[in-house]
Amino acid sequence: MENLPFEIDNNDYVKLPRSIKTALVDGYLRFEEYSVLVWLWINANPRNGKAHVSYAGLSKDFKEKYSKNHINQLMLNLKRKKWIWFTGQQGRRSSFHVDIANYPLSNGAFTNLEHCKKQKSGRSESVTDDQSPAEVSTEVDDVRQKLESDKSALVERFSFTSKSSFGRSPKNDNEKKNKNNRSTRRPVRSFSPKSFEEEKCLEIAQYLEEADMSFILSALKKYGLTRIQSAHEKLKRTPAGTIENKGAYFNVLLSITSESG
Repeated sequence: MENLPFEIDNNDYVKLPRSIKTALVDGYLRFEEYSVLVWLWINANPRNGKAHVSYAGLSKDFKEKYSKNHINQLMLNLKRKKWIWFTGQQGRRSSFHVDIANYPLSNGAFTNLEHCKKQKSGRSESVTDDQSPAEVSTEVDDVRQKLESDKSALVERFSFTSKSSFGRSPKNDNEKKNKNNRSTRRPVRSFSPKSFEEEKCLEIAQYLEEADMSFILSALKKYGLTRIQSAHEKLKRTPAGTIENKGAYFNVLLSITSESG
C-alpha cells in the first residue's frame, strides 16, 4: 500500500459535530453550504471561533468552482440559517471575521452567536440579522458589469412576444396572470425561502441563472415540487453546449413532464 502524499498530523485537528452531517442529510443544508461551513469550521481560530475570510479568497480556496457572488450567496444563506454570523459586507472587498455557531473553543467553552452579535452591534438578533436586499451582492463592480445583460434578459423574459422566461408564450393562461403581478418582483439574490419546497425552487432558479423567482414559484403552485425537480434532473442530463436558454428549455421539459404525469 502506497503512503499518502502528505503526512497527517494527529496533533492538529478540530472537533466537527455530526449534527452538520445530519443537517445535510435532512435537507436543512445544501451540499454547497455544507462544504463552505466545514471549510470555515476547519479554518477558524480555536481561541475565539472566528474565521478570517474574504469572498475572493473563499472562491480561490474552492479552486474557483464557486464565483465570488455565489460564495456571497452561500455565506448569506448560512447566516440566515444561523450557522454563522458576520457584519454586513455591502460594497466591501476586504476580508472580514465570521463567527461560527457553537464552535468548540480551546478553553472548553462554545461560541454563542447572540453574544457575538451584541458585542459587535449592541443590538439584538431580531434587529441585526435581517437580510436586506442591498446586502445580497457585495461585489459592486460585478453587479454593474452584469446589469446590462440582466436588464436585457428581463426585457426578453417579460416581453409580450418572447417565449423566454421559462419559455412561456403570451397566449398561455399563466402569462395573463403574471402580467397582473409584474409590479411585484421577487429577486433571486434576495429571496428568503420559507419552506423546504421554496428552498429547492431557489436552488433550481440559481442553476437556471434566473433573476426573478416569480415564474418558478408559479410553477411550484401549479405543478408541485416533484414535477419541477423531475424537469430539473432531465435538464442536468442534457449534454453541455446544446442549450442556449436553460430557462426556456426547462419550461419545455416541465410541460412535457406534466403532460406525461
